[in-house]
Amino acid sequence: MGKGSNLKEIMKFAGTYISVCIGSGFATGQEIMQFFSAHGMISVVSNLICMIVLAYCGAALLEIGKTVRLKSSNDIFTYLCGNYIGKFFKVFMPIFFLCSFVVMVSGAGASMNQYYGINKDLGSLILAILALVSILLGINKVIDILGNIGPMIAIVSVGVGIVTIARNYETFLNINQIISTVNVTKAIDNWWLTGIIYSGLNLVIATPFLVGVGATAKNKNNCIWGGVIGGAIFMMAAMALNLGIMSDIQNIYITEIPTLYMADKIGPIVGMMFSIMLIAGIYTTAVPLLWSVCSSFAPEKSSKFIKIAVLCTIIGIVCGRLPFAMLVKVIYPLSGLFGAIIILSIFINRIKINITNGINVIMKRI
Repeated sequence: MGKGSNLKEIMKFAGTYISVCIGSGFATGQEIMQFFSAHGMISVVSNLICMIVLAYCGAALLEIGKTVRLKSSNDIFTYLCGNYIGKFFKVFMPIFFLCSFVVMVSGAGASMNQYYGINKDLGSLILAILALVSILLGINKVIDILGNIGPMIAIVSVGVGIVTIARNYETFLNINQIISTVNVTKAIDNWWLTGIIYSGLNLVIATPFLVGVGATAKNKNNCIWGGVIGGAIFMMAAMALNLGIMSDIQNIYITEIPTLYMADKIGPIVGMMFSIMLIAGIYTTAVPLLWSVCSSFAPEKSSKFIKIAVLCTIIGIVCGRLPFAMLVKVIYPLSGLFGAIIILSIFINRIKINITNGINVIMKRI
């Protein structure tokens, strides 16, 4: 892994990256089903495209956080996209992150209501307050928390996916034929474009937070390996869920929360455990979203940061009463579009840096 690398910090960064990407869409399985499973077996290639993009971009963002001293994590947009597009992102993204935070608050309320019978408003309130307390503890504490939760959710997801495949082996062998007979909603019609858009969906949320995480790193190698491992493990979990969903697609596609259906089929204890993982997955995305909004306007732990955090939490609680499905329909398409722009900007930025470094090496030799 390179001289000076710290395995503990690498895995903490990887776990944090996984946690940020695992939100309500992934945890419920709806995101995986609509983006990947709906395309049949070719979706495995989409998974691999997404894995490469997320591993590369995650490593790049963490490295930028370590090597480029930005005044605010929100300055990453002007750094990557230039003054014009970057300024638009810099102004608009905090609003977008707040809207996405509202989606997570609403999703937590809906999930707690469906599985535990808890009042939706109470469920939303619990998630919002937990997120507020977490960011007030500071980013280092947040990294510690998220770094442990993410890998656990990924492991459980892989386990549920593998067991579901094993229980529906005959169906799994005829996936393409069966999928053609059911009406599964596709988030994106093109299977290869799905890999790009889904990557963007995750990166648009993760970008400023990963830059903030990278700034806490001991060295650059830890950032690079943390991003690569985090992106790879997240998509391995997504692939396992994708294959599991496809193996029982004729029953799963009509369910509201595919992952809970799969877990319940294995056993009630597994179902209960996965329901906890589902709420934890929503929490791990809500926290970075809230942190990204507040850190855009003030240094963490400052009085201004605290006031903004409290105000945003109140907005999340009030607006979180809106229907979860309606919020997703409005927010998610924008996420993919903005994310695709960020992916392109990261690749162009890395190419420019590599060319510049190459020219400098040549000039020194001359």
